[in-house]
Amino acid sequence: MVRVTILGCGFMGENHIHAVSDHPTFELASVVDVDKERAAAIADEYGADQALTDYETALDDADAAIVATPEQLHAEQAHATLDRDRHLLLEKPVTVELSSAWELADRAAKSDVTTGISFVLRYDPGYSGAHDAVRADRVGEPVSVRAKRGITIAESHRIGGRGHPVYYMNVHDIDAMRWCMESDVESVRAVERRGALDVDVPDAMQALFEFENGGIGVLEGYGVLPNETPGQIDAAFEVVGTTGRAAVETPGTTLTIHGDRFDRPDTRHWPVVNGRMDGAVRRQIDRFAAAIESDEEMLATIEDGAHAQAIAAAMKAAAETGDEQSVDRP
Repeated sequence: MVRVTILGCGFMGENHIHAVSDHPTFELASVVDVDKERAAAIADEYGADQALTDYETALDDADAAIVATPEQLHAEQAHATLDRDRHLLLEKPVTVELSSAWELADRAAKSDVTTGISFVLRYDPGYSGAHDAVRADRVGEPVSVRAKRGITIAESHRIGGRGHPVYYMNVHDIDAMRWCMESDVESVRAVERRGALDVDVPDAMQALFEFENGGIGVLEGYGVLPNETPGQIDAAFEVVGTTGRAAVETPGTTLTIHGDRFDRPDTRHWPVVNGRMDGAVRRQIDRFAAAIESDEEMLATIEDGAHAQAIAAAMKAAAETGDEQSVDRP
């Protein structure tokens, strides 16, 4: 059994904890959070051996770590994980500073342990299907890709104090666009609109990407959806090729509920099925376990995370300055 510690017991941390807790080849060694009571409650609910506030102690007693803490802690905790030769799955964005993201990506690529970034869209059957359609030449040569992702006002307020939404939500779309176009982004132009949200983040952003292979892409993000929005999210994705197209809508129509309000709960990313974490989160944990056992790569490497973060940084700068930004690796 591989002993796993999860650093961070927030929303995504708990999803990872749930998936690890009943995995056949993982043992939940510990959960870590600065909130001692939160860590204890989560450990009790999911059967972790220990609830800790000290991540160093947790790493000493684990074979692998999932880092799901706020991004300002990622660099320190990820390097500490690699210092001990522990396997690492890191939540996005890689780090706060782009230079440190590239530094961590270089170190991870040279390490002898399994490392990866948590881009769950690569484990979503819709996005994965679009990627596979491109690779199987079912849509011809990809020439254009379009993605959008919107979140509620409440979610914008929750994240607005800690980070920019392009890193929190649109970095997923950026990675999916890069993955499906099978090309890096060369340059970015972007615009933003502010004023509706009472936090220092844009209400909406739109960007135009030019890919190195000649393709183009459009990305839209916004954070002003009503809090009653079904599924709490509005997302779509489309790849257009020379002979066809592949498209994804989120949330899907697998389940609708009409009660005190209309809802479409998420059934693709982190649904709980018969008490067990399922969906893209579960498939990513399965891949992490298989990669540790077989020494294969994760679907998304930390280098992929750094590439996506570089594009996100260029998008943010382009929107703020009004100038086209190139996407270069230092």
